Amino acid sequence: MKHERVLLILILSEVALVGFGILTRFVLLGDSGAARSPNTLLTALWISIVVATVVSWIGLLNLVRGARPLYLASWAGYFVFIILSEPMASTAIDTVTQLLAALTSGSIIGLVYFSELRARFRTLAEAVREVRQGAS
Repeated sequence: MKHERVLLILILSEVALVGFGILTRFVLLGDSGAARSPNTLLTALWISIVVATVVSWIGLLNLVRGARPLYLASWAGYFVFIILSEPMASTAIDTVTQLLAALTSGSIIGLVYFSELRARFRTLAEAVREVRQGAS
C-alpha cells in the first residue's frame, strides 16, 4: 500500500478516535465542563492545540513540510495541557480510545519522519504552486 494512503487512513482514524473520545466523555461521564472552574490559560492552550492539530492534519494530507513540526508541537502542547489540567475521572472506553489515538499519532509521526514518505514533503509555496497549476 502506498505511504500516502496509509497516512490518509491514519489521519482519518485519529479524527474518528478523537471524536469518539469526546463523545464518550460527554455521554458516559456527563462531563460538560460546567462543574469545573474556567481557566483562561488552559482554554487558550486547548484551542491552540485543536487549531494546530487540524491545520497539521490538512498539511500532512497535502504533504506540506511545515505540517510535520506543527503536528509534533500540537502533541507537545497536549502534554503540557495534560500536566496543567486537573485530575479527571475516565472510563475504560475513554482510556482505550486515548491509547488508540496515541498509538495512531505515533504511527503518523513515524510515517512522516522515518519512512520514504519524508522525501515527498514539499514547502508550502511548492504545494500552492502545484495546486494552482492543477487548477488551470
